[in-house]
Amino acid sequence: MEATYTWHQGARCLNPRWPLSPEMLPDELFSSWLVRTAHAHRCLPSTLTGIVWPDAQAWKVDLDRRHSWTNMEVLSSMTGLQVPSLLASTLWPIVQKLHPNGVAEQTAHLPWILPLGCRNRSHAGGLLCCPCCMTDTIPHYLLQYRLAWHTVCPRHRTLLIDRCLRCSSALQPNRLRPDRPLSVCHHCGQSLADVSPEPIVKSALAFQSFADSASQSTALYGLTSLSFAEWMCIARVMVSFLKNVTRNPTTKSQLFCQAMGLDLSQLKPSSLGLPFEYATPAERAGLLGQAWVIMQAGPERFLELAGEVELPVTIFPVRGIGGSPILAQMVSVLVQHTRHQSGRLSRRQTREPLEVWRMWNRLQRRTHRNGIS
Repeated sequence: MEATYTWHQGARCLNPRWPLSPEMLPDELFSSWLVRTAHAHRCLPSTLTGIVWPDAQAWKVDLDRRHSWTNMEVLSSMTGLQVPSLLASTLWPIVQKLHPNGVAEQTAHLPWILPLGCRNRSHAGGLLCCPCCMTDTIPHYLLQYRLAWHTVCPRHRTLLIDRCLRCSSALQPNRLRPDRPLSVCHHCGQSLADVSPEPIVKSALAFQSFADSASQSTALYGLTSLSFAEWMCIARVMVSFLKNVTRNPTTKSQLFCQAMGLDLSQLKPSSLGLPFEYATPAERAGLLGQAWVIMQAGPERFLELAGEVELPVTIFPVRGIGGSPILAQMVSVLVQHTRHQSGRLSRRQTREPLEVWRMWNRLQRRTHRNGIS
């Protein structure tokens, strides 16, 4: 029988010191289970974590990432869940697969991991969920929805949400009162299930399914077998390339996209001008859908078209390619241009409308995060 989970199978509590500790559901996110555990004992999540880790203000950071002070042995002894089960529900196992050469625990930005933008107990970014899944008997948040390549619920074919559609607050279940279910907004109490489903990008769902499968083994790029980390590295470069095309379209980049069969109408300009992981689910779905088309074409097709249109290296994000031989080969066919040195500094009199729009959105994000209304 096919497994009903992808990332972890959940776990039951064995002889817990806290008798009301709920079992961890398949694929449930660590912080989601912590909130449900606190609510089962009719206390705030901050009260529960204050007992487990008294020297840390746990909810001021991203609890789903690894932290030196998160002693899982203490939490295991109180809840009856084994340490491996607790770790499996965090982002740490998938971070190790995405970055096998290691990353710093406190690195603010990790490719493919959605950031929360923590500032005290307020988050600029919300947890993602499927509105339809929130009608289940036990509403909860899933581990895979912290991964940037997830934009669609494969069960309901619905676009994921990260904000309340009534008040636009980022979804933060850790700020819910114990008498509130995880299926409502912490700020206004609106049910997250009361959402009109948005049309999905089928190619984004294809990317999502392929990446999930590749995380368990290896992946093919054209005829070349790659590790999961290397395939995702190339895909992330393609996403960055598409962002550059959207931001600064050129004749050669448009010719390349046209020859590749890309639908540029699916690409939406970022409302913030920040890295891919900060984009909305709809923005990420558009980029992933077209990145899937490029990845499906294979490296040979990329090399052929990039050479034909003389795609410039300036529009291609070549930094951070690491030791990937196939990516280095793809970059080698791009046209190198000598940077023009101007004799005097140019004075910019006005800003482009899109740049002003991004600045305004970033300001709104900061003021909302800091509680300024």
